[in-house]
Amino acid sequence: MTMVVVGGGAIGLLVAGRLAHASQRVVVLARPRTVQALNAQPLRIVQKDGQTQVVDRLVAATEPHQLPDDYQHPDLAILSVKGYDTAGALPTLAALKPALVLTLQNGIGNEELLAAHFGPARVLSGAITSSVEMQSPGEVAVLKMGSIGLAPVNDTNDMTGVHRWSAVLRQAGFPTREYADYRALKWSKALLNMIGNATSAILDRSVEAVYANPCLVALERRMFLEGLVVMNRLGIRPVNLPRYPTVLLAMLMRSLPPALLNPLLRRAVAGGRGGKAPSLCLALRQGHTRTEADTLYGAVARTACEVGEHAPVNAALSYAVSGIASGALPWETFRHRPERLLELVGMGEGE
Repeated sequence: MTMVVVGGGAIGLLVAGRLAHASQRVVVLARPRTVQALNAQPLRIVQKDGQTQVVDRLVAATEPHQLPDDYQHPDLAILSVKGYDTAGALPTLAALKPALVLTLQNGIGNEELLAAHFGPARVLSGAITSSVEMQSPGEVAVLKMGSIGLAPVNDTNDMTGVHRWSAVLRQAGFPTREYADYRALKWSKALLNMIGNATSAILDRSVEAVYANPCLVALERRMFLEGLVVMNRLGIRPVNLPRYPTVLLAMLMRSLPPALLNPLLRRAVAGGRGGKAPSLCLALRQGHTRTEADTLYGAVARTACEVGEHAPVNAALSYAVSGIASGALPWETFRHRPERLLELVGMGEGE
């Protein structure tokens, strides 16, 4: 079996490196800087306990035609680019002509876009819960090792591809769980990705600081509940991800009074990312002009309109993050000023 990982970010290199270390036939398509680093030295995967996994001879290229002949029509292409780059990756995937495409991306809508271009029978949905970061183009640090969930996009009764590739990933050291409904998997993962993410980014505060403010916790709760309302209208039930009890979280968000819920949430968010700052906050600090806010909060807001609902908090969070990233909104308007964010979403004043 041959595999091509499309995207040489932290997740892409983690997956490719572990597969290669398990003697799987895998190569990487990445940006020139990453390709240069991988061709010059082994990939290093630094575990949380300090141990380092060294992966020799991981083949990397920038374009499909540069890959060895065996990888021109791989059995699997693993897509790990940011959601806003999915459309741009379609020509690369088309040139590869893989038998199947597995998306390990965050956000909502990637599966549908891939299925529209390659057919749903050729697309597998995936969600990875590991927290990792790039130390350099040839080194990845694992802050919190997670698992991978897989689901078919075409037919919930045909789990053949899911079974096959789950076994491959397990052999490479990834705990896996199989799901019949990819929408339940990806919407549940999206809810987890959204907790503390945009709020932390807009305010340039840690998640712990966000959840120490009861007014901001109330904002976060409204954001989460809007997502649950949309899921309900779509007929999607939350599902648990390994080590992440999303079903219980949804129940608590719906039912507990703030006096009981808020302390639980504060404890839950404290270690949820393995010490890593939220992805959107990192993106803004690094000066990125595009973020995944649109495929998370924006997707919830758009889908809400499609099903006759409203998701004003999600719409406002998407608007603010995207505006700050593009330069349309001055970050100083919101940085360390929760009252401004609360005004934006129509929730009055904060601390």
